[in-house]
Amino acid sequence: MELEKNNLTINQIVAQKLDTAICEGDCIVPDIKPDIFSIITSSGIVNIYKKEVMDGKVRVDGAVNTYTMYIAEENGKREIRSINYVLDFSQIINIENAQSDMTLEMQTTLKTVESRMINERKINVKAILDLDIKLFTNTNEEFITGIADISDLQRMDSTINVNSLIGTGKTKTQAKETISIDSIDNLAEILKVNLEIANKDTKVSYNKILAKADTKLKIMYLTDDGRVNETFASIPIVGFIDMKDISEDNVCDVQYEIKNMVIKPNGMQEHSIYVEIEIEIIASAYETKELNIIQDLYSPSRNLVFEQKQVRAMQNKSNYKGIYNIREKQLLNIGEEKVYDADVRVDIENYKILNDEIWINGNVNIIFIHSLNNMQEIGTSQMQLPLEYKMSCKGMKIDNNVKIDVDLPLQDFAILPNGEIEIKIDIEFGVKSSAEIDINKICNIKESENTSKNEYNMVIYFTKKEDSLWKIAKEFSSTVDSIKNYNELASDEITPGMQLFITKYVGVNG
Repeated sequence: MELEKNNLTINQIVAQKLDTAICEGDCIVPDIKPDIFSIITSSGIVNIYKKEVMDGKVRVDGAVNTYTMYIAEENGKREIRSINYVLDFSQIINIENAQSDMTLEMQTTLKTVESRMINERKINVKAILDLDIKLFTNTNEEFITGIADISDLQRMDSTINVNSLIGTGKTKTQAKETISIDSIDNLAEILKVNLEIANKDTKVSYNKILAKADTKLKIMYLTDDGRVNETFASIPIVGFIDMKDISEDNVCDVQYEIKNMVIKPNGMQEHSIYVEIEIEIIASAYETKELNIIQDLYSPSRNLVFEQKQVRAMQNKSNYKGIYNIREKQLLNIGEEKVYDADVRVDIENYKILNDEIWINGNVNIIFIHSLNNMQEIGTSQMQLPLEYKMSCKGMKIDNNVKIDVDLPLQDFAILPNGEIEIKIDIEFGVKSSAEIDINKICNIKESENTSKNEYNMVIYFTKKEDSLWKIAKEFSSTVDSIKNYNELASDEITPGMQLFITKYVGVNG
């Protein structure tokens, strides 16, 4: 038989797993640094060196670049110091149906960094990461849309929109700059580094994806006369990814991953910090295709047999962005002390998907690093703000799968004379949404040699609850149109107990 066919490249989710990586190590205080009296705070930045899919498992190699601020004690005098320590990790995640040719998508979240004092010259540093892993396989599925040489073919069609993978690609880029500090400051050491990739944007043109963003840095440092200061920088990054046949109508998923980083002081006379960050940009692009699928078929004159297969595909893929603004004043209760830094972490506790919108609930946790005892020491204070955000997502359905990314394009804090702190935070939520659909695929169509003949001229049939005109027509080798015409039915709708006259089909063999 001459079959009419249509091809579709399907990006199927084969496996999804949430795993936890724990990396830990003991760090000796360098000889040039004073003894530890107490630990103030710890933070870290995740670097992913390599990801690899193997048969039955996924391997992730990386490091957490940690900063532990502490109160040092030397000759009876206390001062602020810091230890930069790199925790390397290699995590094996067992996934039964993983295969080496599958595509890996991973979202890494640094949950906590904790430093514990063992003695005045040694600390234990521990970091916990969440690894959200998805494995995809790209398969080219062939769908039968018709049989050219059967003129009386009866077919039950269904038209669906699915997302077909156009392609994937990646590129590496660098954020490289010399960041100036105050000219009066002689930098003694870097105390802490905050790094975020914000203001992400994607454009498509001329078979390329243009991905651009800003690498935002906040560096706290110590001067040689014991003062604490900060410097800020926003370094633009751009990457081009070749993608054949892509257009502006396609949906692009773009992910940024820090591979390596070097942040170090230049010479004391230069009053600057050297920054070099290697970032990998990973992109996938999808187009929407309208697919006419045969759900069932038969021929009144010929006995066709076939197999059916379930194929899972993606549909309704969309990306949404929304900004949640925090503009409020809170009492910090630190008196006349100076605030050196503020760390903001957004914790999403739950979300609820509705048609055309998503409700996000959680907390915004802020850790303030500030002076104590008239700037003689340093300490921390915590603040928690509730997060309730209803975000418009036109076209989102209640049963969609979603992935939520969080960026912080604005973090601004000002101490007011009455002891309050004025908080300005912009939280950008990036919501990636899609649904999965099981498609009934007909394959391996053959004509049976043992075709049975119907000897009746007419059958009187009383309909049952589970009946449809299609089911009845197929059972008696008739057609839906023939039954409707003979029984003067205006539509395909039938009810249980109806009397139908079904005449023997007379047609031309294909």
